[in-house]
Order: sequence, then structure tokens, then C-alpha cells
Amino acid sequence: MPRCSACGKENQSAARFCSNCATPLGVYRPSDADRAWLAASLADYGGSPAPTPAASGPLPEEETMDPHAPTLFAGRYELPAGDANGPVIVVDTAPWRRCWACGSTANEAGEAFCIDCGAALAPRSYRGAITPSAEPAGPALIPTVSDEAARALLPELWEQVEQDGRTLTIIHDSGRTPIAPPLDETAALAVGAGLARLLAALHAQGLALGTLDPGDLEPLPGGGARLRDAPALRRVAEGERSAAAQADLMALAELLEQLTATPRTTQRLSEDEAAEAIETAAEPAGLATVLREVRTGAFASAEQLATRLEAALAERTHPVALRQIVGAATDTGIVREHNEDSYLTLQLGLNNNNRPQAWGIYIVSDGMGGHAAGEVASGLAIRSSADLLLSEYLARAVQPDATYSEAEARDLVHRAILRANEAIINEGKAQGNDMGATLTMALVVGDRVTVGNVGDSRTYLLREGRLERISKDHSLVQRLVDLGQITDEELYSHPQRNAVLRSLGDRAEVEVDLFNLRVRSGDALFLCSDGQWEMTRDAEMERLLTSSDDPTAVCEALVAAANQAGGEDNITAVLVRFE
Repeated sequence: MPRCSACGKENQSAARFCSNCATPLGVYRPSDADRAWLAASLADYGGSPAPTPAASGPLPEEETMDPHAPTLFAGRYELPAGDANGPVIVVDTAPWRRCWACGSTANEAGEAFCIDCGAALAPRSYRGAITPSAEPAGPALIPTVSDEAARALLPELWEQVEQDGRTLTIIHDSGRTPIAPPLDETAALAVGAGLARLLAALHAQGLALGTLDPGDLEPLPGGGARLRDAPALRRVAEGERSAAAQADLMALAELLEQLTATPRTTQRLSEDEAAEAIETAAEPAGLATVLREVRTGAFASAEQLATRLEAALAERTHPVALRQIVGAATDTGIVREHNEDSYLTLQLGLNNNNRPQAWGIYIVSDGMGGHAAGEVASGLAIRSSADLLLSEYLARAVQPDATYSEAEARDLVHRAILRANEAIINEGKAQGNDMGATLTMALVVGDRVTVGNVGDSRTYLLREGRLERISKDHSLVQRLVDLGQITDEELYSHPQRNAVLRSLGDRAEVEVDLFNLRVRSGDALFLCSDGQWEMTRDAEMERLLTSSDDPTAVCEALVAAANQAGGEDNITAVLVRFE
């Protein structure tokens, strides 16, 4: 019997941890060959191996009639006062019978720590429910669900025991915290699709799930959710199944509204807002559309709803691959002596198993701080932000099971720009100068684009020949336009048009603007520094952007036009066409 070196406790022969203090035990375990050799040796000397003692538990203690003793269900689980049917919190008074951490049943009464994993074997509380054995309901019905995929989404049971015609069903505590709303739409679609599949399996067995709250759900590592409890799970009579199924669909819709904090409001739209809503409605439907369809009874079954939610989820997580045709040009201009602009264009394409995928990183940065500072700052901005995107996203995005997440893309672009800001601040301190940079960036994943912007370099969308600005300048003149003190036209001639209110390298906590858009075949993204858009203005840029199908030729024409208009600053243009 191994003796613990820390406390001196003698333990079971198979123990790996001391049952008294949880210290790991260096236990010698003879192999099967060693045991066979020992048995043969004992036989040669006329002896015989000692008989293996029969496995036995501790001797039952003599029962006493203590009127103050707690009520134990099945001689083990302490029930709360009242001992009524329904949801209960029970205490396992014999935790050594099964370790809560590893499930080991090798422990014995009186042992304080699990001999297999070292977990403390103190009495533990569990959630559960008591129901009549003849009329199971709630979690007591979980063992009757035959669909394995559905069982994986229902609460995991710790134990189910019976006594005097009643069943105690105890739910295993996974240790995960409940889902905390609000969820983004992609996460909510994953939850909804999984729960709709669960409903389809339950309805096929004549079961209904009933109303759920967000607190009844816990997140699964790969997305989606598992139930922490199923308090309203019940059998449904044959003639009531259709109505119960529709009630389940409505309950799921209400749950998803709670998870996404989606209000039901009446909107009053302007004509421009109405036109935008009509254009958005032409795009693939999102969660809000599906929930409206549920409320209007558009789905005859949970199977139909599951298929609809899965299609919406796939549409959001698997972007349409569009070919990216890129052109770029930059020039010092006529007035400046050095080009402090920098740009990066990076395309990545993959076709595996006839499934095309496409990614792109496009960045324009305008350096500030003079020679040997501005170009350093813009170069640092480009390299630092691209390094994070390459290492943390693109290397993982090419994996076969990778999916797209708009929330993740926004977070990556935001962190990439923050890293660029940190790099410029550190280099400025090291060189003892006040360098800085503006930056506009587009992360492209198929037909999804996330734009990040700091300063007055711009990103535009060209669609059907019309140029629309996506980013917003962080400049004094833009602020004056927003306040109505100057017009859009006066912005180009204002004496303080070069005053930037926000830039990289200015402060440790820079505020980043983020935008998401979806492009389609025929669209183009256009990124440029202020030396481009100030000289050529939007109308001229729109004309030049539609003058040729060659992005490189267009960018060279844009730079030439800026120089012809005065070339007062460095000029950079990046054009990405989608096909």
C-alpha cells in the first residue's frame, strides 16, 4: 500500500494521488508479465498467490432514527426542506462514490481527495428535478431522446435515481457560464440553427421543449449552444403536437430576440433610408428577416426553420469568392521633396476541392513629421498592421474548416491599427521626434470588406459608376462641414485643410473608425491619401475610375491628374476591382 511522502497516509494500492492531501504518489504498478512470473514462481515453491479480495464497499452504518437528520433521496442526495416535486438543488453527501472532476469510482468512504485526479471530494450541490416515475417531465425525459445529435445539445445528466415511485434527475455542471447577451448575428444564427435541429428531433418523438431563457444556455467551444436545463421538456398528446411545435418555434424566435437584444419597433424612415432599406432587403436575408417569418407562421416545421437558419449562417460565414484585380501608383508630387506616403497591396487566393477562396489586405498611409520621420512612420504603420493580420488571420484563414466572422474581422483590423500606433509611438520616442501617420485599410474576405481608418486618408466604394466615400476624415475642416460652418466645396480651399484631429503616433489610445460592407461583381474599392482626393476631388476621380478596366492604368492617370492640378502633396492611389 503506497504511503504518502507528504502526510504519511497509507493509500489504496492503485491510488495516484493521496486521498488525504492530494499529493501525487509515485506508485509502482507491476506489469501483467510481472504478475504472471510471480504466480509461476509461487507455484514452483508450492505456494499460491494470495486470493484477490472481493470488491466491497464500506459496511453500512447502523441506521438511527434522528428526527433532525436531513432527508436523503436514494440514501445519498440531501433534499431541501419540503421535499416537493419539481426543480431542486440537492447535495451529494457521498461524493467519493463518483469524482465530480474525473468521474472515478475507485475512491472509498472517508477519502478527502480523488485517488485518480486529486480533486477534493467534499459534498457538492447539483441542480436537478424530482418527477413521478410514471409521468417523467423536464430533464427526466432526456434519457428517452434517441437522436444522438439532439442529446448532445440537451443538458448532460449526472445521475438518475428512483425511490418510492419518484425519479430524481441530476444535471451535470460543466463549469461553463451561461451565455451572456447580446450576441452578434453570426453567433445567434449558430445557436438558432442548432436549437432548431434539436426541436426537429424532439418533435419527431412527440416531445416539446417549451420556453427557454438565455440563462438556460451555455456556449459550446465550436459555436452554438447547449442547454443547461430543460425545465419545460414534456410529452405531447397526438392531437396537440402541431400546436406545440408552433409554440416551440415562437419560443425559439423570442429567445433569439433576447440573445441579440433585437427590439420590435415601428420605424419611421426618410426617403433615403427607405431606399437603403430596399437595397439591403435585396441582399441575402439575415436573422431579423427569419424571425419575422417565424412570427408570421411561414415555417410549417422546425426542420424548415433549421434549414433556413443554416443557410443564413452559411451565407454569413462562407463569403462568395470574388477575383481581385489590383492597381496602385504613388508619386512625390510637385511641391514636396520626399514621398512620405506608403501603400501595401496583398492578394491571396486558394482553390481546394473546387472551392475558390480569396483574401486581400490593402493599406494606404500618409506619414507626417518631415524627412526621415514621415516615411518612417508610414512604413511602420504598413508593416506593423500587416504583420498582425498575416500572423493572426491569413495563416489560419486558409485552413479547410475556417469560417468567416464579421466580429472577428473588425477586431483584427482594430488591433492591427492599434499595433501600428504603438510602433510609431515607440519609434518616435526612440528618435526623439514627433512622427505620425494617417492610415486607411481594407481587409477583404471574398465579398466581405472591413475598413479601418484614422486620419484623412480615404477609402471609397465605386458601384455602378458612382463613387461613395466609406471612411470619414478626422480633420478640422470635416468637423466644420459636419457643424454646418463651411460647405463641402469650401473644404478643399480652407486655410486649415491640412489640420488632422486624429492620427497614429499622437496618443496611446487612438480611436479607430470601423466600417463593414459587402461588395459584388463589378464593384471596386479605391484607397488614397489626401494628396490625391484634395487635388482631383470626387467628381474627377469618379470620371477617371470609370475610364478604363485596367486598375494600374487608372491609378497612374489619377496620380497624373493630381500633379496637373498642382501636386501640392504626396499622392497615392490603390484600386481593387472585383469580378
